[in-house]
Amino acid sequence: MDINLLVGGPQGGGIDSSANMINMAFSLAGYYIFGVREYHSNIKGRHSYIHLRIMRRRPGSLKYPVDIMVALDPDTLFEHMHDVSKNSKVIYDSAFEKFDLSQARMILPDTLARIKEELSKNNLPLNAAGVLEYYHSHGIKTISIPFDKVINENVPEGPSTRYYNTLGAGVTLALLGLDMDHAIAGIKYAFRKKPAVIEPNVKILNAAYDFVDKLGENIANLETYEAKPRMLLNGNDSVAIGKLMGGLRFQTYYPITPASDESNLLENHEEIEYLSEEAENLRKGGLVVVQTEDELAAVNMANGAALTGARSATATSGPGFSLMAEGISFAGMTEIPVVITFYQRGGPSTGLPTRNGQADLDFALNTGHGEFPKIVLSSGDMEECIYDAMKALNYAQKYQLPVIHLIDKTLANTMDLVPEIDVKKVKIEIPEYNNDENNYKRYSLNTSNGVSPYGVFGRDVFWMTGDEHDELGHVTEDPEIRDKMMEKRMKKLETAAMEIPLEDKAVLYGNKEADLTFVTWGSQKTLIMDLIDELKKENINANMLYLKMFEPFPSEFVESILGKSKTVIDVESNMTAQAAKAIRLNTGIKIDNYILKYNGRHMTIDEVLTATKNIIDGKSKMEVLKNGS
Repeated sequence: MDINLLVGGPQGGGIDSSANMINMAFSLAGYYIFGVREYHSNIKGRHSYIHLRIMRRRPGSLKYPVDIMVALDPDTLFEHMHDVSKNSKVIYDSAFEKFDLSQARMILPDTLARIKEELSKNNLPLNAAGVLEYYHSHGIKTISIPFDKVINENVPEGPSTRYYNTLGAGVTLALLGLDMDHAIAGIKYAFRKKPAVIEPNVKILNAAYDFVDKLGENIANLETYEAKPRMLLNGNDSVAIGKLMGGLRFQTYYPITPASDESNLLENHEEIEYLSEEAENLRKGGLVVVQTEDELAAVNMANGAALTGARSATATSGPGFSLMAEGISFAGMTEIPVVITFYQRGGPSTGLPTRNGQADLDFALNTGHGEFPKIVLSSGDMEECIYDAMKALNYAQKYQLPVIHLIDKTLANTMDLVPEIDVKKVKIEIPEYNNDENNYKRYSLNTSNGVSPYGVFGRDVFWMTGDEHDELGHVTEDPEIRDKMMEKRMKKLETAAMEIPLEDKAVLYGNKEADLTFVTWGSQKTLIMDLIDELKKENINANMLYLKMFEPFPSEFVESILGKSKTVIDVESNMTAQAAKAIRLNTGIKIDNYILKYNGRHMTIDEVLTATKNIIDGKSKMEVLKNGS
């Protein structure tokens, strides 16, 4: 079974709640879900949507065309004309039939112009009748529902618009024949923080099932399976969980998309140690989360907390990371163990605040003035987000340097059902603290691995400055000391390269002898794994070189794989193939074939499959993907 769904509507129109209902209902029925949120950067009104895939096995990608599309606003009917195909079902409010494109206030002007051009090309009127005729002429079944009538007959209190999302989701679940009990459980999950609205939403759900029953339009009658323990997570949640499991004690942030959700979850689990006048009211907690006035303060406050010995981190996106550059350079010079979770989005400048991008790899690798050691790693699925967040905290303290953890927006906003996490898989590694109370040299040169004994404020006495310094931390411009200090600091990268296991840097998935090798990183990981399975069906043998760590870079391993690959295709969500550049910089190997996407939307397996075939058939060497509304 492989079902793809799309629910579209206005930003702020309850689309996330629809997703939560559907996701939990299918989860409890024993299915796996995989989905991505695509949302506009305005607070309310502009078109947004969720794209979901439901299977018995765990999917790692999305595809078009979708089987069912739910339009919670008229814009969805127009903006997703090409996302459905013959035998797809389109559910919409019958009130939309009066809609004319001259009323389209929330469709972006360029998008509107393309829609009008498409309808005119097919000699169709520029209104709902035109787009519905387009669907019918392409064999697409449309289901008109009088939303207001159905809702008012069952829940007359309050505005009917607040139940549009439940009615749309309910009709979808009913069309697929999902058991009503699981659908109700989905309602309870979606509105678990608003118990007063559960009962009226259940009434709307019942009405949705009755409507479909009278319609006689069931697509399937899905069976129910035993649901194993799993967690419904997105990337933001996963990083936050990993930090908590990794012993995080101090997190800073300034609100920015798509990073803020991580800190918001951490705030929900924050406990601050305090002592009131009554000693029995002492409450001890392990985490402090601070929303700062800007990103300059965020990174430097995180640096300060790390100097006290606390496991410390901050989270941001492109514009905020730009402001953090000097603080990261300061951490490199003063050997402060701090983690920066860097959520990539479409740039440059403000760019596409709520859209995907992987164009900040170069920036992460080269951030901060001067040369100093830092570890740069990237995650590609929920489990990696959790375990990598834990490892990042370990790396920071073990090697006393800044660690930059890259997450792209697609991964941050991907919804996935994750098996139970092994809490013992990554252990918290305690650094080697200073034991010399009388002659402590914070930056001792007497080290074979570049790491000096760790000292913290409140316990050890030492000088600290952003200037070049000697072993005690005193400012110096002596050329010999400068050489020794630079070499000591950079030695840490050699140590990290030797000590960090290869599987934490790069992994080869698939047959080692395959003729076709994909190179990728970040959220494309699970898509390419699905793609390899699809290609097998067409007798195309492929594997994937998946990059996780870019500094220190696994040069020898990458050379050993790419040196014997017949055809190599680099797959990235940026315009300049930045991972491929990193490979050439570190190995000298130039990749000749590229599949790139930089329109801000997530990649789908259907478009990557088509692009792959075009390259294999010699039609092109670079494919630029265009899917997404």
